[in-house]
Formats: sequence, C-alpha cells, structure tokens
Amino acid sequence: MAAGVATAAVIALVAVVSPWQTQDGVDTAAATTSPSLQTTTAAPASTPSATAPVLPGLSPERIAEIEKGCVDSTLRQGKATLYQHFTDEVGTFALLYTDSEQLSCIVDGPAMPYNASGGMVWDAAWLPGALALDELGSGSGGANGKAEYAGQAGYDVAAGRVTGQVAKVVLRVDGQSAEARIANGTFVARIAHPADWVAPEGQDRAAEVMAYDAGGGLLGTWRNDWDPGKCWVRPDGVIVAGARDLDPATCLPAVPWK
Repeated sequence: MAAGVATAAVIALVAVVSPWQTQDGVDTAAATTSPSLQTTTAAPASTPSATAPVLPGLSPERIAEIEKGCVDSTLRQGKATLYQHFTDEVGTFALLYTDSEQLSCIVDGPAMPYNASGGMVWDAAWLPGALALDELGSGSGGANGKAEYAGQAGYDVAAGRVTGQVAKVVLRVDGQSAEARIANGTFVARIAHPADWVAPEGQDRAAEVMAYDAGGGLLGTWRNDWDPGKCWVRPDGVIVAGARDLDPATCLPAVPWK
C-alpha cells in the first residue's frame, strides 16, 4: 500500500492510509498516524489536559503565537495546545494536541513561519497502554526540493503520548535509532539524514517505537505489523484506539493519558 505524499507547498491535513507518510522538502511537517487511527478534517477543539504544559524558555505570548500560527497554517479554525517545542539538527519543531487531533508543526522554516499537519487521535484523553503512536513519518532532505530548502536535513519522525510511567522512548527505523524527547506526557523522536536523502515511499521499512520505565523495563511497543484484531475501550465501552469495527466487549481497557 503506498503512502500518501505531501510536498513543501501543502499545508492542509493529508489523508493517510498506511503507517508511513513521506514528503519532498523539509518545511512541511510529515503527518501520519498508526494504522489504528485516521485523519480528520474537523476543526481543532480544546485540549484534554487539565494541567497546562510546562515549556521552559517560552513566554505565554510566544506559546499563544505558536499555537495560533500552527493551527492557522492548516487553513482551519480552532484552538490547539502546545506540548513540545525544540530545535535540533533538522530544525524547530512544535507538537500540539486538541481533544481529538495531533498536530506536528515546523516553526520558523525557510519558506514560512509555521507549517503544520496532523491526524485524528479519536479521544486524546485515553491511550492504548503506556504508549500511543500518533505520528510516524519521513521528510526528504532539502537538496531534493526548492532552492530555499538547500542544506536542510531529511528526517524520520515519530510522535505521540505516554503515561507517567514512561521514562524513555526509542524510535528504530531501518537499523538506525534515536531516543525521543519526553515532555508533558508526549514524546518526539527524530532521526536526521543528509540533505540529499530521499524519503522512501511505502510501508516496507522496518520500524518500531519502544517505551521503557525508569528501570529499563519494556512498557509498550509499536511495530508496523499492526494487529487489526486489537482495540481499546474507555470504561463506558467506547472504543478509543485500534479497530473500531470490533465488539467492544473483546477490547482491552484503555489507559488515561493524564
């Protein structure tokens, strides 16, 4: 099954039908969901978190600016909450959530100040265990796009939510690995590639995301051999992750995010 493809000019949400999303140019956030999730075009709503995320080094005004700029870049209305903001060898990245969506946003890129894309998470207040993978994607290096992207690194990225038990998350793709940044109940892992790297298409790459506790014990694993026979439910029996067409009575109990 081929992955959807977005270019650096695309700023709206991209429908995804496989666990991988590849794109040309590095100024568009690669937005994917795991196969258990689907993208949506609904406007962002309020975030489920009862506690405001802690974002050292950012003023309330700058946080509000990033939240508005990233949502506006999707050409939609609504409010999203910023959970992570950092700069690495790929560039500056922002991770935002509403109650039903995850947004990945490239901040201060060479072509535009904000460029976000994202996908549906059904009910962000609940997790399928200790780890919820909300995005798995790749972006080609800048040498493959427009002149303004020259020198920009390519990347693989994974992002999602974790419980408070999770102390470490590792992304492994095709023999390479990166430890994720964990903050405010979320994680982001990015593997940088040279500027002339071209993101592979399709879902044949070997990928896994693994979550560990402080003692090194394995708490949860996502692999791109997703089991369509699994689902997770809230206490009221509503499926919030996995296959929605299964009998809720056969599902595993979901775990509160916060």
